[in-house]
Amino acid sequence: MVLKLVKKYPLILPVVLVIILLPWLSPNPYIIRVSMEIFFFAAMGNAWNIIGGFGRQTSWASATFFSVGAYTSILMFTRYGGVSPWISAIMGMGLAALLAVIIGLPCFRLRGVFFSIATIACATIFRQLLIYFETFTGGSLGITLGVRMGDSLWNLNFLSDTPFYYIAFIWMIISVGIVIFIERNKLGYYLRAICEDQDAAEALGIRSSHVKLKAFIISCMMLSFTGTLYAFKVGFIDPNVVASHDMSIRVGIVAILGGMGTKWGPVIGALISVPLLEISNAYLQNVGGGGLGWAVYGLIIVLVVLFRPNGLISIWDDIAARIKLKKARQIDEGGTV
Repeated sequence: MVLKLVKKYPLILPVVLVIILLPWLSPNPYIIRVSMEIFFFAAMGNAWNIIGGFGRQTSWASATFFSVGAYTSILMFTRYGGVSPWISAIMGMGLAALLAVIIGLPCFRLRGVFFSIATIACATIFRQLLIYFETFTGGSLGITLGVRMGDSLWNLNFLSDTPFYYIAFIWMIISVGIVIFIERNKLGYYLRAICEDQDAAEALGIRSSHVKLKAFIISCMMLSFTGTLYAFKVGFIDPNVVASHDMSIRVGIVAILGGMGTKWGPVIGALISVPLLEISNAYLQNVGGGGLGWAVYGLIIVLVVLFRPNGLISIWDDIAARIKLKKARQIDEGGTV
């Protein structure tokens, strides 16, 4: 499978090699941090892509499940005897799956924009609950891990960002693998059938609500696990960041910008959107009260969506199609001669 992947996408091998060597080739802490942000958002984009891309059910509640993993792991570490994040991550994924069922069962009765509105409402309620129960969650002030010493993989504590860089990269690769597995199995076929024509799919015996709920649960569990890794990386969480609408929108944009319903779309989307936001904020932070950076970021995304509605990955598809057509014409010309 790996050899087939490398043969189909010849650029994968050199790209992976550069990523592995990047901390040694360029030990700039800022570049490492931006790279980790790309890996995290690519993983979250892959999670969103399962339900939003293959199932065409646009969810804006990604931050809710991301924050479930973040809060579960940090609360268990700080208040319950330093429970390892690897253990609390499993518990967070379980809670995310339960919450996905609670939200999904009623919401998947809705279609189109009504489903999206319902997920926005659910995300808003969850964020307000995090703020309201401040004695447990820390309220709007959030929770900090405090000062931690030494290197420990078990507790996800490192003196440098390099180990987290590789952990984030491995998780991104795993998330791509999960998407590929789903795409090539029954769940992926059912999701595409429902996406094309839900009524026809149900007439053939596909229970659309169950299929979408299963995809939603997998997506939410992936978001929760990413939340655990992210929380221990930054060492601090608060509802205005991890449970914000901004976070949900950025996750969705990653998949939409790169290409919904594709294997590599979210990775490409993260590779473009994260540095784009960093650059626009860095060079335009003193213009327009700091809002011009976000405006330029939004404008570029709008232009991409207008001119490339299938995502940036469609550029590669067009190039591949032209190369294939050119080869076919050369073969025809050779045969004619």
